[in-house]
Amino acid sequence: MPDIFSDIKTVRRTFFQTKLSRALIAIAMLFVLAWWNPGFIMRPIASAAQIVAFPFERAFSFLLFEVRDVLGFIGSIGELKTENERLIREHRDLLSDQAALHDIRSENESLRKELGLAPRTQYDLISAEVIGEDILAQGKALIINQGSGSSISVGMPVVVGKGILIGRIDEVFVGSARVRLLSHPDSLVAAMTTEGEAKGAVRGEHGLGVLFDMVPRTDVLERGHSVVTSGLGAEFTRGPLIGTLQDPRYTTDKLFQQASVVAPVKYADIRFVSVIVAEKL
Repeated sequence: MPDIFSDIKTVRRTFFQTKLSRALIAIAMLFVLAWWNPGFIMRPIASAAQIVAFPFERAFSFLLFEVRDVLGFIGSIGELKTENERLIREHRDLLSDQAALHDIRSENESLRKELGLAPRTQYDLISAEVIGEDILAQGKALIINQGSGSSISVGMPVVVGKGILIGRIDEVFVGSARVRLLSHPDSLVAAMTTEGEAKGAVRGEHGLGVLFDMVPRTDVLERGHSVVTSGLGAEFTRGPLIGTLQDPRYTTDKLFQQASVVAPVKYADIRFVSVIVAEKL
């Protein structure tokens, strides 16, 4: 009986030998072709590699673009923060400048109100700032920042606004002076009304107010009349306004008339004044 298994082994060995021979021949031919024409072998391999790698390359490119966008966004955040800080500084500086400008405008308006409207065409004036009050005078005297160095002298009238008389200089120093207000008990000014020309004297009521006193019984004295300096006695020039009359009445002895005078300004609020140096001719 023939050895079947032996024949099978022989056939199998022959088959593998044939396959191996063919494979070796094919490999040898590939090497020859690769040496003779490299593109013939590499192009299919490169194409296959590109096909395999394309999805990964696309994903990698997408990821790269995303990372670049994120980094760019982070960089823009830093730039925006820097720009925001700069704008905040500029806004703060602008607010500061606006506040300073507002203060300057307010001060200019006060100066224009207190000084600019004074009758400069009629009087020679020296402008001054109120720097304090005389404590001993208990609110009946002011201290200004102009003195003998600015040709200020005792007795000169002191006005505010449109020539409203508030007092006169009663003490002078080199760089300052004291203004005795009309409410001072020692203050006495010859005055008259503009409507009926009732004549009398304005004096202080111990710091409590101002009184138009010693008005003859025959003169017309009515509530609301304006009181100005009369110029009598040569201490005050004629014309500056003192105030308006309130509560006209007879004196206790019935020999004269009198009335309270309401000043158009509050002495406690005065910041700037004008000293009348001389009347223009």
